[in-house]
Amino acid sequence: MNNSRSLRIGLVTGCGKGIGLAITKQLLEKKNHLVLGISKSKNIDLDSLSKRHKQNFIFYEADVSEAEIINKIIRDFQNKYGLISFAICNAGVRSRMPLLESNLDLYRKILEINTISSINIAKELINVSVRSKSKCNILFISSIVGSRGFEELSTYAVSKSALEGFMKSAAVEFAKDNIQLNCLAPGFVESSYANDFKRNKKELYEWTLQQTPMGRWGSCEEIAELALFLVSEKNSYMTGSIIYSDGGWTAK
Repeated sequence: MNNSRSLRIGLVTGCGKGIGLAITKQLLEKKNHLVLGISKSKNIDLDSLSKRHKQNFIFYEADVSEAEIINKIIRDFQNKYGLISFAICNAGVRSRMPLLESNLDLYRKILEINTISSINIAKELINVSVRSKSKCNILFISSIVGSRGFEELSTYAVSKSALEGFMKSAAVEFAKDNIQLNCLAPGFVESSYANDFKRNKKELYEWTLQQTPMGRWGSCEEIAELALFLVSEKNSYMTGSIIYSDGGWTAK
């Protein structure tokens, strides 16, 4: 077990692409971080990070909805390397479907991946932190869809609003234990789905630009910078908050 005080140990899920990949890259560039990365599948970018940061990036290929497997990975990692002091729960799936065509099984599937998996990780980390009396900072990547109405996004909205509700309650319950929980809710971001969105939904893409006061989508790197601050030691007094990074959308 690594007991170095200068080394910050963290967890990032959904680290293979988009926001999760940008977060992982920026963490590893800081040198004093040991990162446990979990993603459903491995890719060229993750292979490259594993080679460049052999001592600081421990990657597991796993489905976050497999709770027992994820818990074992976390426990084994902490037994070997030390307690995780921060986590960024980013893994999730998008879901666009008209409400009347969305059956209950689809709602359950999206909730399982986007919400229950993050709750499971939070409970695992909180349990260890309370027992060991150690500090832990947990950040959930939510979305502006969680707090605003969007056509054909009810399944996705339910998963994100439920996650935000859990975060607020857990933040209040464990604030006395020096455990922080917050949500970061991006607007539309140039992540892995952006090119297909622009090509296949041109009118909708133009509408998103019109709705965004800054007139553009955000970048994964911009969201990552904010995420890193929210789990950093500099952020010592914020808990139970939803931080929007959406080019001004929610301010309208």
